[in-house]
Amino acid sequence: MAKDRIVIVRSFEYDSIDLAVAFNNVAGDVFGRDPFYGTKDRFWMSRNPVAFSTVKVGLNQEAKIAIGRMKIRGVDGEFILDGSSVQALVNKNETVKVESFLDKVKANLKTASLYKSKAVTSSRGFMDLSKVNLGQLVYNDRVFGELADNLWVLIEKTEQCRRAGVRIRRKILFQGRFGTGKTMAALVTAKKAVENGFTVFYLEPTNPDVSGAIEFMLQVAKKYPPALLIIEDFDREQRSGDFHAMGKTMAAIDGMTSKDSEIIVVFTTNFKDKIAGGFQRPGRIDKTIGFNSFTPQDTERLLKVVVPSEYLGSDINWEKVSGATSHMTPAFIGEGIGVGATLAAISRASNGERPIVTEEILLQVSEGLQDQHKACETAEQMGFSQSK
Repeated sequence: MAKDRIVIVRSFEYDSIDLAVAFNNVAGDVFGRDPFYGTKDRFWMSRNPVAFSTVKVGLNQEAKIAIGRMKIRGVDGEFILDGSSVQALVNKNETVKVESFLDKVKANLKTASLYKSKAVTSSRGFMDLSKVNLGQLVYNDRVFGELADNLWVLIEKTEQCRRAGVRIRRKILFQGRFGTGKTMAALVTAKKAVENGFTVFYLEPTNPDVSGAIEFMLQVAKKYPPALLIIEDFDREQRSGDFHAMGKTMAAIDGMTSKDSEIIVVFTTNFKDKIAGGFQRPGRIDKTIGFNSFTPQDTERLLKVVVPSEYLGSDINWEKVSGATSHMTPAFIGEGIGVGATLAAISRASNGERPIVTEEILLQVSEGLQDQHKACETAEQMGFSQSK
């Protein structure tokens, strides 16, 4: 009878998919394998089918979970998964059992959350950061210093910052030409964040609705503090003249500053001069880190990282090589010249002979990349490039 029924509503400070996975896992543990079955709108009607969805639960891992409205074997009542809450309409005699079950769901989320302290994309995929290696990166010393002093300190010395009264909330803009290492710096930051207990959310540059996605991703990030949100190529709607989208983005960023949530946001752009002035005041963007600085010494260091040390010739005039590549970005120097020269040396070495990357090879490979580099520069000037 209706008078014997009670409604139990439990809200959880976790994402809806995270909650659904925990709900399914705990239900299987408590009530047995395959515990869900359909509800009936009227007792004489056939049962509604249980809705299932396949979700990503790890790198290259998926799980099939029940969602929406359902019954659970062994419980006199029905449940509804609704966003980040669970609603239960059950016989009042089942109150203790249901409350205990929901307590177990809460405990599972706390100890085995799907997303907590992991790196997740806006499409709910998981990022593999295992191959990201700070030791393989070469930036100008000024860039390294600004990354350390303005961003990494909040991640690596979080407790000390809190004790000093510094809020774990900052918005950093990475700006520079294509291929200067902005995306790689963001990935290094993501790896540092995960290693220090942050949850990382990554908004891909392919997402068509940047302004709407930013607002949504900030709402998700607030549920997993401390969090790092990375937004690639965030200004592309501004460049297309979508002023409504610009307003939405500003409102979303302003909204996060009025809360106490611990969220660090990293934006990337190739076009700092095209970002609306309203975005660039402190509070919306607290610090801009420019990646365009790359000295001849940085070029030499990068090539020595990319080319195997045993392949490098002993009489290379690094000043000459750096001069020939001074206009190129690190992506061209590392992947284009470094890898290209290594392959050329392997190709030219006789069987059984050690490949040698000579000054001549480095200069030849550099010359061969000139047209390609010029084409990329032209594309960037026209606004066709993606942030890197």
